[in-house]
Amino acid sequence: MKIGMIGFGNMAQAIYRGLEGKSVVKPDDVYVCAAHYDTLRQRAERYGVHACESAQDVIDHSELVVLAVKPYQVDDVCAGLDFKGRIVVSVVAGKPFATLCEIVKNGALLCTIPNTPIAVGQGIVLVESNTNCTGEQWKRFEQLFAPISLIERIEPEHMSIAMVLASCAPAFTEMYMEALGDAGVKYGLKRQSAYALAAKMIEGVGALYLAEQDHPGAMKDAVCSPGGTTIKGVCALEQRGFRGTVIAAVDAIEQ
Repeated sequence: MKIGMIGFGNMAQAIYRGLEGKSVVKPDDVYVCAAHYDTLRQRAERYGVHACESAQDVIDHSELVVLAVKPYQVDDVCAGLDFKGRIVVSVVAGKPFATLCEIVKNGALLCTIPNTPIAVGQGIVLVESNTNCTGEQWKRFEQLFAPISLIERIEPEHMSIAMVLASCAPAFTEMYMEALGDAGVKYGLKRQSAYALAAKMIEGVGALYLAEQDHPGAMKDAVCSPGGTTIKGVCALEQRGFRGTVIAAVDAIEQ
């Protein structure tokens, strides 16, 4: 599939790195454009993709287009463009389907929110359930993004909270990982080893849940032996309001 990217900033590059890393696309099949052509050309050369001077040129060469510009830029960037029935995957934050439909002309539109682990093929892509894509176009989207992400279709009214869990919570998890690393260093581990252990543990717990779908409470209980070490740590977290603090962090964003 020929892929286009209108905007080639951090998120677009993360998506590309995930796709290329999992051999879903070849660099020669990717066409990109951005506001500053000289900078774009340098980035494109680094990745081996095609740098285009205009967004229309990207569309003309592509079968699926990732729209990855800043929200305040989208009206100007899309003005006068003809998407020619292409699948358009928007990653423009805060622009729902109903709004973008008035901006993206003649495109089969999917409004998405990806998160940064997509760069290593471990991402999440939230997709607003409202779309004008056909079933076949949806299958082509899945064919491209399923190898690098968990795809979740979300009702429009729930996109905000889903975004918090998928795209804001990585920062909370990184703080947790850093804290575990500090604790490991406190008791003599080298920092690199402490971070590696914490990171792999987080990855593994997530993979175990996705594979077996056990309730997280049951997963926790399975490693808490009576009178053992783990339950002592769990109780210390509960005494300090661990779960309530996590919920409060989400509340701070949503309220």
